[in-house]
Amino acid sequence: MNLSDILNRDLCRVRLHARRKEDMLNEIAEILKEHDALSGFTQEQIAAALREREQLGSTGFGDGLALPHCRLPGLKQFVLGIGLSPRGAAFDALDGKKAHLFCFLAGPEEKPNEYVKVLAEISGVLRNESARRELRKAPTATALYESFMRHASPESAEGGARRRKLLMLVLQEEDLVTEVMELFVEMGIRGASVLESRGMGNILTRVPLFASFMNFLGTREEFHRTVFALVPDEQLPRLIQSIEEITGDMESHSGAMALALDISMLKGSLESI
Repeated sequence: MNLSDILNRDLCRVRLHARRKEDMLNEIAEILKEHDALSGFTQEQIAAALREREQLGSTGFGDGLALPHCRLPGLKQFVLGIGLSPRGAAFDALDGKKAHLFCFLAGPEEKPNEYVKVLAEISGVLRNESARRELRKAPTATALYESFMRHASPESAEGGARRRKLLMLVLQEEDLVTEVMELFVEMGIRGASVLESRGMGNILTRVPLFASFMNFLGTREEFHRTVFALVPDEQLPRLIQSIEEITGDMESHSGAMALALDISMLKGSLESI
């Protein structure tokens, strides 16, 4: 699904007025209510669904971004809007800063897989620093709409027509695996295989000659995972950069390693969302 199919030019605003989170959710619900697809819902129903989602955890990304969203039973299509808050609004962001750029989404409750994909596509645009900078400077609603569309990633080509790499990622901390999987979803990587694996130290602890020595050094790894994922060529550098924002510089410490391989034959898919 392309974001161009669901972003509505009439739902773009360059001057949101609310300063508090509750008021902002009501203002966003009022804007979404203007779309014909939501004619069967009241503004309060939409606002209540947005609040219910926020109770699961704030959709304030930090860095001035927020992606409030909700699923509505009986809604037939996805509806996306964008708004700017020049003065900013408190939105319980992870970094404690006010949010200035809002992407807001309403989607069908009956399409959870498509819902995750749409959120991933939007997140992929918002993670682009140049896109954020351009969006924040948009002087009109039309400019805001067109700026977002320029940076929106088109839907991936089907089959193997798009050149891809096989990314192998080895991680030795459980928290890192969770964060990397969240990153994959945000960047539109819709499937990966995560294998339980063992480090060399783990094996050597079973060899009598090395066992006591290895245990003494404390080099045995209790957690070890190898991740396989197919990644578009053009997306790989940005993905590695984002992974290192989670793991730290992989050249300067152990515990994480990335390797990308060319693919000579590809059949099937790892997609799971």
